[in-house]
Amino acid sequence: MLSSLSGSWLWQNWHQAAVMLLIALVAINFLTAFVWPALKLKISLREVLHQLGKIKASAVNGAVDLAEVQSQAMTGARMAHLWSQYAHCLHVPWDEAAASGLVPRQQNRVKVLSGLFFSEMKAKSDGSAVDLSDIEKKVANDPRLSSLWAEYSEALDNLHKTPEPVNTRARRWRASALAETFFSEYALVDSPLKSDFYKHVPGILTGLGIIGTFAGLIVGLIHFDVSKTESMQIQLGVLVQKVGQAFFVSASAIALAMLFTWVEKTLLTARYLQVEELQHFIDGLFEAGSGQESLERLVVATEAQVAVMQDMLSELRKSSHYLAAMR
Repeated sequence: MLSSLSGSWLWQNWHQAAVMLLIALVAINFLTAFVWPALKLKISLREVLHQLGKIKASAVNGAVDLAEVQSQAMTGARMAHLWSQYAHCLHVPWDEAAASGLVPRQQNRVKVLSGLFFSEMKAKSDGSAVDLSDIEKKVANDPRLSSLWAEYSEALDNLHKTPEPVNTRARRWRASALAETFFSEYALVDSPLKSDFYKHVPGILTGLGIIGTFAGLIVGLIHFDVSKTESMQIQLGVLVQKVGQAFFVSASAIALAMLFTWVEKTLLTARYLQVEELQHFIDGLFEAGSGQESLERLVVATEAQVAVMQDMLSELRKSSHYLAAMR
């Protein structure tokens, strides 16, 4: 009997049942595809912040091991991808690289090898000017000169390279970009949670509620027959009942829309605060820098190369004058 009553109600109020089914599907999708991932993201960001806090607490004099950050904190696929991009903006502070003596050593090595090589070449050519036009052919048959030429060429090639090491051992690092450039709210929250879509769910629920109201009114008015005055009171009661059911569905949809609006804004605001905290945490791990240091390195390397090229040009001019005088 219950099945027959329920079947009869569904048949008579199929429009309301359809609207209620759509509202239920939207609600289920909102809970499973937005609320649950947002809660998982909360746990993930909390773990990242916890691991970064441990790394910062164990850092000595601001020395941070980038490999440790990647293996312990940036473990998720999205977080690891963003970290790999951000890590390219980290470099050794110029004052530390200069203090290590690496740049002067490279320049001194070039100067020493240049002096040794050209002195050997002059000795081989009996003190005359060195002809640099086919220098590789001249040194090919001399093991001593060929070895010096190879070392000299390698030193020239390495002179323009950045003095910072390629390893990621624990040391001070300077960031040339802010963490918010890579660890943005869109990359960590809006994109994985599809917030641009789910912020419209309350409007969808409200629209479904309005559709349910109009569907109840339309169906009730269609079956309302004013020609039969003897049954008009019964028909009016049925109409009021259908309109009441439609208003109930509409009120339920609007209540869900208000609730989902509050849930969506609360979850997004909480995640944005976590991302902001993450950005500040990452910026606090590394010193702030700018492009001025890179320009400073470039100027130093360029000046060293210009000095070496001037020495070679001077030797080449002497060789040209010597060849012209021999002719």
